[in-house]
Amino acid sequence: MIGYYAHQHGSGHCRYAHLLANYFREDITVFSSYDYNFPGHIKQIKLADENPDGTTYGSNQVDPPGYLHYSPVGQKSIQERSLEILQAVTAKNIELLIVDVSAEIAALARSSSIPYAYVKLPGDRSDAGHIQAFQGAVFVLAYYPEEFEDPNTPQWLRDKTVYLGFQTLNALKNLTKSSKGLERISVISGRGGNENLEQSIPLVLNRFKDAGMHIFGEFSNRLEHSNIEYKGFVDDLEKHLAKSDLIVANCGMNTIAELLQIQKPLLVIPENRPFKEQEFMALKLVQNGLAFNLEMIHKMNDSEALHFPKGFMEMDRKKLEIFKNLVVQNLDALPGIPQKFRELKSIESYEYI
Repeated sequence: MIGYYAHQHGSGHCRYAHLLANYFREDITVFSSYDYNFPGHIKQIKLADENPDGTTYGSNQVDPPGYLHYSPVGQKSIQERSLEILQAVTAKNIELLIVDVSAEIAALARSSSIPYAYVKLPGDRSDAGHIQAFQGAVFVLAYYPEEFEDPNTPQWLRDKTVYLGFQTLNALKNLTKSSKGLERISVISGRGGNENLEQSIPLVLNRFKDAGMHIFGEFSNRLEHSNIEYKGFVDDLEKHLAKSDLIVANCGMNTIAELLQIQKPLLVIPENRPFKEQEFMALKLVQNGLAFNLEMIHKMNDSEALHFPKGFMEMDRKKLEIFKNLVVQNLDALPGIPQKFRELKSIESYEYI
């Protein structure tokens, strides 16, 4: 049995848990306190929330050690969730816990003799908390290509990482079409905070004065403009994207993984996140010719903007099959999975079990 801990900050962690559960099927249990609507066939343990619950005493608080990020002293809900995880691991005979992400859960797993794999996100992850979590893991997992890795990442960590490439729960179609001009812009935002995206809307409007703009998602400050239509959250977003000449979005990994599939011109506006996660993703997208940024839109004409992306990065589902099979077959030798994955991922005739 495999366990998957999905952090409660944003739906993205649960979406990756959902994605892997589609492959591991009955062999996986998801742990999370996030309110995510998992399908009925996915086993889930709803954990107590880790946000402050008023049970701590201020005079007892001391700074956490360097290997932890968030560790208040005396909080009952954190004690309860830790007990829930440990009880489930023993009751369900969980042989590998995938931690996405939490230095604290990694420390709990390692100190409790539970093999864990740690999910590595983009950005600068050189702080003590992340490094210790990487070191204690049987292997590391990344939902982005190795080409997008921070050049300062040490070789030992690269060798320890399974790079699954961009993966997403929603497999969108290639929606490229021949556009006569840049007439329709779609702006996409999730629920994770979009301050920079909101502030950039006037700049995009000013640059593409003749284009209509459809804005999807959650926006707290609405700009009144004749060219703007606020659509909110819609069920048929793919249909709207098919009609778009340009897409504007922030750089969350799920969002980027979905948008790269459709090969539409993409203007990326990174939000402020811990460890410069979105800033780093935006930089890599621009460097690889997959998107452009606000600085570039004034240096190119509409025709040049319409002919982005210059490159294409395909989502390879075969990597997920290979990864699943390697885990199932090597539960007694988990540290060897990254090397075996590198050897197998390029073999087209790999047999799935």
